[in-house]
Amino acid sequence: MKFSAERDVINNALNVVSKAAAVRGIQPVLSNVLIETRNNSEIKLCATDLDISVEMIIPAESSEEGSITLPAKKLTEIISKLPNEKVSFKLEGENNIVEIKCGNSKFDIKGISGSEFPPVEYPESDDFVEVEIDPLLKAIRQTLFATATYDMNNVLSGVFCKIEGNTLEMAALDGNRLARIKEEIENTDNKNFSVIIPSRTLKEFVNVLSGVYDEKVAITVKNGQILFKLTDRYITSRLIEGQYPNYEQLIPTTNSKQAVIDRSKLLASLDRVATMVNERTNIIKMAFNNDSLKITADTPDLGDSCDELAVDYKSDNLDIAFNYRYIQDFLKVIEAEKVIIEMDGSLSGVLYKSENEQDAICLIMPVQLT
Repeated sequence: MKFSAERDVINNALNVVSKAAAVRGIQPVLSNVLIETRNNSEIKLCATDLDISVEMIIPAESSEEGSITLPAKKLTEIISKLPNEKVSFKLEGENNIVEIKCGNSKFDIKGISGSEFPPVEYPESDDFVEVEIDPLLKAIRQTLFATATYDMNNVLSGVFCKIEGNTLEMAALDGNRLARIKEEIENTDNKNFSVIIPSRTLKEFVNVLSGVYDEKVAITVKNGQILFKLTDRYITSRLIEGQYPNYEQLIPTTNSKQAVIDRSKLLASLDRVATMVNERTNIIKMAFNNDSLKITADTPDLGDSCDELAVDYKSDNLDIAFNYRYIQDFLKVIEAEKVIIEMDGSLSGVLYKSENEQDAICLIMPVQLT
């Protein structure tokens, strides 16, 4: 195998692909990136940990066909430190050592035969749904933060994704909060599906989009797998099996109190008050009172903090407590200038909404104070 490629091109590809390699795998080859010449003008890079696979095709000048797998972490480190010139790769003999040259730099790196790399099986289906990337990315960003992290095989560790007609709906919940968004998309073929996508898969999908010029991504679901297909790269992943909770019934429809507040000011206030929060519980108290919101926190060993904001609030006085990080997480991913807070009582779920996107919501359960 012998080929050369531009340093920036292969560096970007490695940053995309190598994230799918296993950090510590039972099979050493799973920590490697497969490099395979396809013809005289392209090479394929692929990595997998058997749950997620990422493949990318990049331009290269190849004079000898072949394949090899090289350690993902070490290869990425080497390429990232090379000058912005052409990088040449040469594999000779059967010792699996690849010579990498760029400018005056030369490295010999030992790999594993490409024949030991597990074949990546893509869902075989022509039933693709083409989705605009921008609304999909927005939906991912506004739900991913609410997935559970305690059990990666639990349905709550994934994001529920449903395409029905011209609506993309995504939701995530972890037992303390729920994030849900609906986005309008073009679904000209009216192909529908509903799946639970692992949170890590969606994080890798966002990473895969680095340097992409595509406006749409083709998605297919079959046999417990999902495939995201772009012009020069693919990501495939297993799906989480199971029944996702009926989250719609958790969303209150009769909240009697409403406050409207500047998003950036609320974020800044939470950040200030949180300097004195108990780091074990992260609890802050919010007191709504006649166009005023007072936010407080206290830690017996350290002291307390207080901040007051002007809000649009006309209802009865209400004292309520939250894990402040749950509020922060939602405020950081919405784009509105103002946020709407809908409440009922000190122990009822509270809805946080983007003022200009009523379908982008976050339900947060308050904390009962003793």
